[in-house]
Amino acid sequence: MTHDPTDYRTKLTRRRLLSGIGAFTAALTSPIWRVSTAFGQTPKVAAARRFIGVFSANGTIASEFFPGCSNLLATSPNSCPTAPPDSPLTVASLGRILQPLAAHVSQMLVLKGVDMISTVSNQLGTMTSKPGGPHMKGPGAMLTGGSLLPGSFQGAGGPAGYADRISVDQFIANRIGTTTAFKSLEFGVRVIGGEPLNTISYSGANQPNVPIYDPVQMYSRMFANANLSSTQLTQLLSERKSVLDFLQSDIGALEPRLSSNDQARLDAHLTGIRSIEQQLSSSASACATPKAPPMLDPNDMANFPAIGKLQMDMMLLAHSCGMTHVSTFMWANADSWQYYPFAGVNEEHHGTSHCSDTDSVNVENLVLINIWQAQQVTYLLDQLAATLESDGSTMLDNTVLLWGNELGVGNTHDYKNIPWMLAGGAGGYLKTGRYLQFPDVPHNNLLVSICNAMGFSDVTSFGIPGVCTGPLAGLAA
Repeated sequence: MTHDPTDYRTKLTRRRLLSGIGAFTAALTSPIWRVSTAFGQTPKVAAARRFIGVFSANGTIASEFFPGCSNLLATSPNSCPTAPPDSPLTVASLGRILQPLAAHVSQMLVLKGVDMISTVSNQLGTMTSKPGGPHMKGPGAMLTGGSLLPGSFQGAGGPAGYADRISVDQFIANRIGTTTAFKSLEFGVRVIGGEPLNTISYSGANQPNVPIYDPVQMYSRMFANANLSSTQLTQLLSERKSVLDFLQSDIGALEPRLSSNDQARLDAHLTGIRSIEQQLSSSASACATPKAPPMLDPNDMANFPAIGKLQMDMMLLAHSCGMTHVSTFMWANADSWQYYPFAGVNEEHHGTSHCSDTDSVNVENLVLINIWQAQQVTYLLDQLAATLESDGSTMLDNTVLLWGNELGVGNTHDYKNIPWMLAGGAGGYLKTGRYLQFPDVPHNNLLVSICNAMGFSDVTSFGIPGVCTGPLAGLAA
């Protein structure tokens, strides 16, 4: 008995249908944007949670970052006395570096005693010689909770390779990024340092997600359809809306052969995609494409503030328009050689970070650089707080923003007391408005807590298992 040949390129099977629905959803939602409200969410349904990781370089001045320590600036700028493990975070308690964030203290957590132990150890209580110098190790570990692989990248303390495992942003993106246009987006400003100084995001071992630091390049990636005419855009919308209609007969033929569980999954997916189709019909122009950014030299130090603002605005737009729920942002590469005349410091950042604690002029310069960086984080929080979700909450209420660094202190290359700040409510998960001090715990625990805050209660370890003891105590509401 003969049969007509089967074209396996188009044959619809249970596996292909159920595994492909996520891709159809992403195709239907990309790229239609809006600028002032979080787009793509059904009213009265809990808003999506988002993760944003922000990197700054060369450590901090501890006495002006950690609350209640400013009196030590003149004598011991990189010291801070032990305080109660859980203290209220108030405007009065903020040092000069965090003062720009005063309006958001109720949605912040400042963490002290959370150390990047994974850069020097595979097992708590033991030290291990690992590839790379301190400036190389920091960005590789910040979001991975791991360390660098052996490799040929040169640098002080090198050679070394890329990080040895997935970063927390990509772990989150793998779980929540299947229905957005971009699983994640990686932004930067003048990230010109060589590998691995230029990367904090990793899809896996030796799989860097190098940030885009040219706004024109990022704009081109995000808004590939920005130059379409209204007729072309209408045609594109029509094509995307017709995906399910085209498959309807095949779906109807396959549905009776599905198990009850698979039918329930299919019905849920189809309901969601039909809702998206309706959004495309009713809200196609609600998230307007911004004008293309001006062509600025991304390597010119003088363009650092302007490019930073352009990049932040595009990142915020990507989140508010549902293009992604996960992003990272690097303010220069680790070991940053940026000058900051716009902050009143016409000195190179890395060299300045090596100044003695008794060099009051350069200690002050470092404070001013860090204040400027805090002002940029403030801008992000201001915009997140001003953007309403469909359920009446704000984007900040549903975001976990982590601000971190590759070092605690620049002049000693210390991996302890990294200046961590968390902001946002994570949909009510985090108990914010506090300053928490820990007894030199691994930052892997912080990464576990971030996963838990994003809704993944099954995560109990992250990064190198031997330097992780579970989530940080006391972060959950």
